[in-house]
Amino acid sequence: MVVNTGLRIARIHPFNLSNSPALSPLLIATHTSQARKRLAPRHPSSSSSSSHRLVSSATPETQEPKPTKPPPSASASTSDLTVPPPEALSSLNPPTTTRPQPLELPVRDPTTSTLSYWYHYGKAYTTFYKAGLRAIFTNRTLLSQSPTSAPETRSTHLLRERVRHDLSRIPAFALMLLLCGELTPLIVLVFPHITPYTCRIPKQVDAMRRRAEARRTASRAALQRTPFLRNLAKRGMKGSGHICRSLGLTSAVWDRVGLDSPFSRAVAERAVARLVDDDAMLREGGGVGYLLDEEVVLACEDRGIYVRERPVAELRSELEEWLRKSAPVTSGDREEAVNKVRELLLGLDES
Repeated sequence: MVVNTGLRIARIHPFNLSNSPALSPLLIATHTSQARKRLAPRHPSSSSSSSHRLVSSATPETQEPKPTKPPPSASASTSDLTVPPPEALSSLNPPTTTRPQPLELPVRDPTTSTLSYWYHYGKAYTTFYKAGLRAIFTNRTLLSQSPTSAPETRSTHLLRERVRHDLSRIPAFALMLLLCGELTPLIVLVFPHITPYTCRIPKQVDAMRRRAEARRTASRAALQRTPFLRNLAKRGMKGSGHICRSLGLTSAVWDRVGLDSPFSRAVAERAVARLVDDDAMLREGGGVGYLLDEEVVLACEDRGIYVRERPVAELRSELEEWLRKSAPVTSGDREEAVNKVRELLLGLDES
């Protein structure tokens, strides 16, 4: 008997089915698989495994449908592909060498000897301070190579300020480093302002911010609870001392005496003018979105905004709000911009 299903698949004899009915399905399956192998197309360069794949792809009942990839949403295509242009990043952010490098301290291991641990601990600080001093001269080289004919960008302006600040503190800091040696990390906590920007350790930075915020809070409280001083500040006749105290521009010795520094008015005017220029450069460069996280923190700190234990996203929002409030209604009106920045520093803004 010949089983014909359109193709010649197998020939089964009657005595096989009658004598061994239990083996009939096995024989049919065996002959069917052998017939499929004979009927499958053979490629001269393909192996037995590749021919099996050809047969599998030729049978529609064993072919699995390929999952289709959903089209990207509009929000994903716009938000994921939004990258700040390099020119905006370079024009707003100064070089990374103007900021302290990461301080990598060794981790105490029970198997490590005490002498070895403290040796590597001191070596980490020595490496950090050496890198900070080298960065100062690197920044000076970058500043000398910056173009002088083109208009000064925020990046170049901050580079110039930080190089001037660090170079003026190298003699005192180098002398302290030579005299104190491995005790320098403890001494800088007592005299933090003689350290260049690039050589400030994290504990020192946090201690300086904590003191500055405590001093700012006390000065604001004194200004708010005295209506007479508040009215004078609104008219521009008072408030320079508060601006200097809140931004840490004058010595804290004057706070203990209860008087403003005799130079507080001139210092406050320079600080306000600097913030007006910085706000303008931020707007021209594209806004807060193009600032690096470290520069966002430093920009908020320059404006007397509390930065300790606050996420960067929250600081970005507050810095954007500052730019919105300090923007003059009439474009280019510097006097209006100065008054708005002064009101923001004194906490007198109404909007």
